[in-house]
Amino acid sequence: MRLMKVSVAVWLAVFAFGCATRGVDALPRGAAERIKADIAWLADDAREGREAGTPGYDAAADYVAAEFEAAGLAPGVDGKWRQSVPLRRSSRDLGAARFTLDGAGGFQSLTHLEDYIIGRSMTETAFEASGALVYAGYGVSAPSENYDDYAGLDVAGKIVIAFAGAPRGFSAEVGAYFGEPETKLRIAAAKGAAGFISIQSLSESFPWQVAVKYAGAPAMTWAAKDGRTGAGPRSIRATAFMNESGAKKLFAGEAMDFFALRTAEAASGAPKGFALRKTARLAGAAVFADAASDNIVGVIEGADPALKDEVILLTAHLDHVGVDEGGKPGADVINNGALDNASGVAVLIEAATMFRRARKAPRRTIAFAAVTAEEKGLIGSDFLARNPAFAGKRVVANVNLDMPVLLYEFTDVVAFGAERSSIGPVVEKAAASIGVKLSPDPLPEEGIFTRSDHYSFVKEGVPSVFLIIGFENGGEKIFRDFLATHYHAPTDDLTLPILYDQAARFTQLNYTVARALADADDAPAWSKGDFFGETFGKR
Repeated sequence: MRLMKVSVAVWLAVFAFGCATRGVDALPRGAAERIKADIAWLADDAREGREAGTPGYDAAADYVAAEFEAAGLAPGVDGKWRQSVPLRRSSRDLGAARFTLDGAGGFQSLTHLEDYIIGRSMTETAFEASGALVYAGYGVSAPSENYDDYAGLDVAGKIVIAFAGAPRGFSAEVGAYFGEPETKLRIAAAKGAAGFISIQSLSESFPWQVAVKYAGAPAMTWAAKDGRTGAGPRSIRATAFMNESGAKKLFAGEAMDFFALRTAEAASGAPKGFALRKTARLAGAAVFADAASDNIVGVIEGADPALKDEVILLTAHLDHVGVDEGGKPGADVINNGALDNASGVAVLIEAATMFRRARKAPRRTIAFAAVTAEEKGLIGSDFLARNPAFAGKRVVANVNLDMPVLLYEFTDVVAFGAERSSIGPVVEKAAASIGVKLSPDPLPEEGIFTRSDHYSFVKEGVPSVFLIIGFENGGEKIFRDFLATHYHAPTDDLTLPILYDQAARFTQLNYTVARALADADDAPAWSKGDFFGETFGKR
């Protein structure tokens, strides 16, 4: 017998009845329709792609604050909905870049945008580093993995050279952490290095022409009035990114030339480090432009006097990538971000509605944050994680909502971070309650665990989970097609065949996870020996 496809309204009615008979809070009536309306408003052309610091983003922030209030939340930032995030844009002064070498072969000036791209500074308008050069593999020191590129090397006051990426043999998530430029700079700074040069590796083959195209584009961080920033260590005074052309000049006449290094790296990983015979000088300048953009935060006070000072935080980034410049006349240039991440914000708002309408108040405090500047480097969530907005209450878990690809009926989900803490069994039980199973990461090469807002809280020692819709039921082709065709493109808009009933299911799942965490006797704890728990969990 062939089953007929039921309507969204019928599905929701049946699902709500099932929840009620199982003693689970049901989705409020009209959930799919409300989610659809929220996505439509946030992804409308009038929002102009919701880039952080623009009027389109500000209008979206006003909308979310109003929806939080309508859902019955209380303002979460000292009696206000908004946490102002002080943004700093830093652009390279392309004409000020200098990179010179001095050694047995004589003095040599490298050519900017042909041999190298000077790094940006987020703290200094003019910067310089000079000193001896030391090649240090991938620039990774990882005692937990029994790996150290710096073993036997003295880099104090010197300029470190390292391949981009991470050593082979590391797990995808640990490799993503050690492959981050921020991590490498922190390690080099701890070793006393004055500068850092990253060279292209075969495993991290970011196209040089793309890097050159965006060399004049600004980078962004947060910069507070007290001098604190979200940027990396200040002791690294200058950085550069170098291609094969520059690297050949850098390693000419050394113990290994670049051809030998690249050949060895391709075969078995970066060779052991060594000091070069040359010295170098790196210099550049930056132009700053300061702005502000708001995180929107609402709360529901916990009902248990012993637990209400612990916060279960749900997050979704509100920003997207704005408008494409230089588009062809008549072309669509607005990156509406319907799935990335108007959908996640709409789920966040609906989850807030579910908590407020629940039969019982949660034991712990529940907070909801629509955060800014995720697309610029997790900036809004990093600011919130390091500048808490909950009147002394402590965040003990984060449930993050980012880009659910709601284009097919999902039968599985991937729970990034769940297996790293006691959140794992909670997610598995919640998924089973709606007939969904957990699947392993289908995209390990993407390093997703370190690329969304939950990671800001992980770095502050908070157990976190980030669910994406899995690849079963024909989802892999649809998901990969979305990434290839619509991700960060004007076609991520309301013409996509978004399944709002699946958005409602996804809301129910995330609500059930957060609700279980809120009502548990014990706060989530990192799994014994987990890398991220050991690295960050003792803060």
